[in-house]
Parts: sequence; structure tokens; C-alpha cells
Amino acid sequence: MSKLAIKVTCAYCIVSLSTMAAIAYLAGLLDKGLFYVPALIGVFSAGTIAFYLWFNRQVGSIRRLNEMARAFAQGDLSPATVISTDDELGELNASMCLMAKNLSGHLRKTMQDKDRMETILASMVEGVLVFDCHGRLILMNGAAEEMLGLKFEDASKHFFLEILHNHQIAELLKRGLSENKRQVMEARLSPMSDEYYRVYVTPILGKEGNSQGAVMVLRNVTKVRLLEQMRSNFVANVSHELRTPLTSIKGYVETLLDGALDSKETALHFLTIINTEADRLNRLIDDLLYLSQLETGRMEVAKKAIDSKAFLEKVVALLQQVAQSKNIRINTVVHPAAQTFFGNQDMMEQVLINLLENSIKYSHDGGSVNVEIFPHQQGTAIKVSDTGIGIPAESLPRIFERFYRVDKARSRQVGGTGLGLSIVKHVVDRHRGQIQVESEEDKGTTFTIVLPNN
Repeated sequence: MSKLAIKVTCAYCIVSLSTMAAIAYLAGLLDKGLFYVPALIGVFSAGTIAFYLWFNRQVGSIRRLNEMARAFAQGDLSPATVISTDDELGELNASMCLMAKNLSGHLRKTMQDKDRMETILASMVEGVLVFDCHGRLILMNGAAEEMLGLKFEDASKHFFLEILHNHQIAELLKRGLSENKRQVMEARLSPMSDEYYRVYVTPILGKEGNSQGAVMVLRNVTKVRLLEQMRSNFVANVSHELRTPLTSIKGYVETLLDGALDSKETALHFLTIINTEADRLNRLIDDLLYLSQLETGRMEVAKKAIDSKAFLEKVVALLQQVAQSKNIRINTVVHPAAQTFFGNQDMMEQVLINLLENSIKYSHDGGSVNVEIFPHQQGTAIKVSDTGIGIPAESLPRIFERFYRVDKARSRQVGGTGLGLSIVKHVVDRHRGQIQVESEEDKGTTFTIVLPNN
């Protein structure tokens, strides 16, 4: 029998026996008089009050335990000792305190796991959406909110088509939930968007293999598609650029073999053209190799202080003959505060040569090209401006692309490979600099390069 039961039983026996004895004694005294009746009633009342006070104390202990249980239910797991007795109520209090301690530990671990999961989801660049077995949204990370343009609070418990009107992706989610198999596809989130996403739907399976929901991952593959397109265009452009001079060379060689060698003047003319086309092929291959080294980082950028005046004099001297053939004047200016700048001299010479060559090629006869080196708030600036034919506004964003030509026929006519400005951009990037271009048709073009002073 439990201790509490013993206490209640003993108390009951004491009260009962006291009552019975009092009644018997009272009955015996009736013959002798009523003198002791008030005393017996007092004893009985005292016993009853004592029992009530004891029992009320036990009820108070039970009430405090009940309040503790309510606090646990509301999330307050702070263990507290409300009963210090050695009976069952004391043991129940101790058990509840131990339970609270264990639950608090499990809850703390659960919250840590939850925080860790939320941190992982928040740090992911992919959009993550979690749906229940009925297809209702139950979780979404910040990347998905940005991709879909809405908050989780507004989309929670909604079906996918209520969140985004894309029947392709909605059907993919439906198949993932029904077939319990991973689904993958590429699609645009909306018809008006130019961005492509690879969508993964992975079912969440229970222990018995039944579907409990699905996880949808949205990965932006627009840049990957663009790179694939650029690679495809690059191969096509290289093939075309190589085929053009090779076709010309082969045609003139066949003509020479068919008898044109007999005419010295014709043969000399054809051989001159073949030599020009061969030089063009060499320039194209050299530019491709140079650009490849820049892009892959295999070319070391050893920077040092460069004398601005000597730098300009050397490059201008290399192009002076080409400029004079078109009666173009090259003007140079070096500001006193920019006597030197920081960079790789060979690379920067290549940059200035490419810019000056373009300025000369696309300037009108008798025009002028200006080169200026001056201090800039971010370092040192090199500005190359001309009074040439200019660049159309729609072509400005693409002029640094490989093989991009504003006027393809004219570019090939003047001997360009289509890689010069791309090389310029890559060299400036390797110097951690910036390049800007301003142009207006029939008025000229200005390139400005800003290099850091370190």
C-alpha cells in the first residue's frame, strides 16, 4: 500500500474510532447526565478540523503540481520543487522536474537543429520550396522568395498554381507527388521572364514508402545557357574567321597552279594577297592564344611603375607610319600629377596599341586621335578619343565580345580580327581596373581606362 494511502487510511481510522468512542462514551453518560457532552463534541470537532487541515494541505500540493503541469504545457520547462515530502506526491514532483529537464534538453537540441537548417536554407542560392502530400506549401527559403517575388507568409498553405501560374512546373510537382520519383525539367518561371531555371522535384517518403510531401529546388541556369551559347558562337566565329582567309588563300593558290604563274605580274599580285591573308591568320591565332592565356589566368600580371611619357612615345612611334598613311595626327598629353602609373608594361602597351589602331582605322583621313593620361580619384586614367565614324548606341554593350563587329565588311577590310577590344577588356580586368566607352555616330569615340595605384 502506498504511503499516501496509508496516511489517508490512518487518518480515516483515527477519525472514525474517535467518533465511535465519543458516541459510545456519550451514550454511557446519558444515564449519568449531560455534563461531559460539550467536551466530547469539542474533541470530535478538533479531530475533524485537524483532518480537514491535513487533507487541504495535500490538495494544495496536488494543485501546485497541476499548475506545474500547465506551465509545462505552455512551454515553461523550468523545473521547480514544490513538494519536498517523501511520499508519492514528492516522487511525482521529482519525476516531473526530471521530465522537464530532459524535455528542455531535447527542445534545445531541436531548436539548434531548426536554426541550423534555417541557416543552411537561407545561405543557399537555389530556391527551396517544401510541399505537403496534398501539394500545399509548408516551407520556403529566402532565395525562393526573391525568385517568385512573394513572401512565405503570403504563400503558406497555398497550392503551387495559387503561388505561381506555371502549369508546366505545377504538373512536374504533381507527378513527383503521385509517382514518388524525382522529376527534373528546365523552364521559365513566367512567359515575360528571360531567365531559365532547372527545376528539381524530389518526393519525401515515409518509412513505409508512402508520400509525405515533396521538395522543389529552383536553380537559375540562365548564365549556364548564356555560356553555352557563347561557346557555340565562339566555335562558329572562329571557324568562320579561319575559313575566310583559308578560302582566299586556297583560291589564289589554285589559280596560280592553273597557269597564273606564267604571268609574273599576276603571280606577284596573288602572292601578295596570299601573304596578307597568312598574316591575318597569324594575327588571329596570336590573338586567340593571348586571349586564352588572359582568360585562364596563366599569364602573370607583374606590375611596376610605368613612365607615362616614355610609354606614350613608344606606342605612338609604333603606329606613326599607319597614322601618317591616313594623314591622322596623334596628340598626347600627360598631366603633371600622372607622370607614372602602375601596371604591366607589355600588357598596357598591347591595350593602347589596340585602341589606337582602332581609332586610326575607323577615323576619316585628316582626322586626329588624342591620348591623355591624368590622375583619377580611383587611380590613374588613360583616355583615347578620336573623331572617327563612331559606334551605334545599340552596339556599345557588345563591343567587348569576342568577334563582335559593328560593321563586319568594313572590319575585315581594314584587317581586324574581332578580338582586339576583348583583349583590352580582359587586360584591364586583370589589372583590377575599369574601362568605359562613349561614342556618337559620325562624331567619334572615347575609351577611358582607370587603373588602381597598386
